Amino acid sequence: MKQFFMITVILLALLSCQNEPDIVLEQQDSSPVIAQVGGKVFHDADIDSEIMSLPQSMRYMMQDNAARAQILNVMIQREVVAQKAKEMGLHFDPLIAYRMRKAENEVLIQGMRNWQHTGVKPTADENIQKYYKEHISDFFISKQIHARHILLADKQAALELRKQLKAKPQSFATLAAQFSIDDSTKGRGGDLNWFSQGDMVEAFDKAVFALDEKNPLSQPIKTKFGWHIVQWLGERKSQTSSLEDVSVEIQGILEKQALNTWIESLLNEADVEILKEEYQTF
Repeated sequence: MKQFFMITVILLALLSCQNEPDIVLEQQDSSPVIAQVGGKVFHDADIDSEIMSLPQSMRYMMQDNAARAQILNVMIQREVVAQKAKEMGLHFDPLIAYRMRKAENEVLIQGMRNWQHTGVKPTADENIQKYYKEHISDFFISKQIHARHILLADKQAALELRKQLKAKPQSFATLAAQFSIDDSTKGRGGDLNWFSQGDMVEAFDKAVFALDEKNPLSQPIKTKFGWHIVQWLGERKSQTSSLEDVSVEIQGILEKQALNTWIESLLNEADVEILKEEYQTF
């Protein structure tokens, strides 16, 4: 049973993982042959490749002969099933053939992206600073409010609950959990977290942004969802994020732009012809 469980875990990991190897593995031709299924030969390096496609936490298997044997067992199982599928002619099915081509392309594309990424020089600080200055408005954060609410079905219930909250504001979370019909927030005491003006429906938005530290509890607010009682919890003034705070984000943006430019250059060099007129969009 333990052996079956190990095989199942490894099989699920190998089937679901999309990680790319981050080291150069031994060339297959120089690796010892360890098994054969029909005309398919397995090398010791094939097990290394399988392990490198697993999450980092499972890389310990590289030096574990028992685990390597289990992985080989899984590989053999997959090959037996795949060979049977070909014997049945399933690879001629149009959808299966398409998925096979797609899977091959995806592996090649990821490999090409990794190759390209290693050749990209780190984004220079001056380029990050230039982007920040030219797109400063993108990093503006408008005023935000932190609030919580209790949603009720009718106004009278909302008015009665507000009286209780007026007398005992600290009971808000408990009353939200007990009476709110908003299942998405009642479990956390009605907490709506931080939000900017315009994020909520108009009536709610207008009423909440009129609250402050001196006037933290709203009158009942009617929206299409019902009647809300809102408690103001805090405020963040509008501000512009500093270059230091967004430099990593900008670096990612610039690297993506460089990658897109590279892909565009490949498209321009490629011999692409769209034969169906209605699909000719570029």
